[in-house]
Amino acid sequence: MSKTTFVISDESVNSYGYIVKTDGIDTPAFERNPVMLYMHERKTVVGRWENIRKEGKRLLADAVFDESTELGRTVKQQVENGFLRSASIGVDIVEEKEINGVRTITKSVLFEVSIVDIPANQNALKLYRKGNRQRLALEVPEKVEDLRGAIISLLGLDEGVTDEDIITEIQNLLNTPDEATTEVEEAIKAGFVEGKDRCNFVTMARLNRNVFRTFISGEKNKRRKAVKTAVDGAITDGRINCPSRGVYERIGETMGLETLSELLCTIRRSPRLSEMLPNGDRSKWTLTDYRKYRPEDLKNNPKLYAALVEAESMAGTDGMGGKHSLEYLRKHNPEYLREHPEEYEKMLANI
Repeated sequence: MSKTTFVISDESVNSYGYIVKTDGIDTPAFERNPVMLYMHERKTVVGRWENIRKEGKRLLADAVFDESTELGRTVKQQVENGFLRSASIGVDIVEEKEINGVRTITKSVLFEVSIVDIPANQNALKLYRKGNRQRLALEVPEKVEDLRGAIISLLGLDEGVTDEDIITEIQNLLNTPDEATTEVEEAIKAGFVEGKDRCNFVTMARLNRNVFRTFISGEKNKRRKAVKTAVDGAITDGRINCPSRGVYERIGETMGLETLSELLCTIRRSPRLSEMLPNGDRSKWTLTDYRKYRPEDLKNNPKLYAALVEAESMAGTDGMGGKHSLEYLRKHNPEYLREHPEEYEKMLANI
């Protein structure tokens, strides 16, 4: 796995007006579980940090991305392409002093490092509070004396509303799809995102819409290239002609490569003119091709006929009495599926 080195903190003044002393950052506890988060969201682990070290006033770490997940691969690509360049730390403040008129955190404990889009300063420092330690924040929320009343006011409900009505209203708001959710659902429907990854991609879309849209754009380009390759192969193979290229490319881009492949498998390959000549290359011909175009060859060559019959009987099996899977036949013997549409339909129905 490739690694990218980040400066995750230095001693410059951050947007909160603080300096964090590098030699005062305690890292051993974090190094026992150095997970990499995306945008400080605990649900979005996209990798881990390695080789955490101090070099002068800088705290450095190597990013190792988890490419087993779509989000991990996407963030890695964004980093490599230069669209995401910042890492942000979370620390518990242990001790702080005012030095030269600047509030300075002299001792702290590192507990989280994230990949972020917009850092609080040039090294993306983000500060937290834990337990009774001080919290660094842009603003302090007002103390809520009446939680129920505050919730009713925020929801715009009448003062006499029941608890059940409050819960119902909150559930309705939670179940109402926002723009990010809608885009993810459309991506799932189009086949660019798997349903099992829905939550991760909704989080991605809500935190950074551009990252999500860049990922989808990349998937569309991949599909477009794969569809073009499949259509080119079908033209070369004689299954479709050049004038119909646009139709099949639109089918593939709209309905997906798998649907296009299934459609192309149902189309018989037309022999080339060179194959029809007396000494033409008929190595790709099936028993059906010979029966249709050169039945006299079967009559005059019993060995050829026997070989073709044997090949057809074995085409759908693994040679040991078991049948090949639909995926295997699509990849290695699509001719068998074209020659046996009834069996092809049965295999599709059993998926």
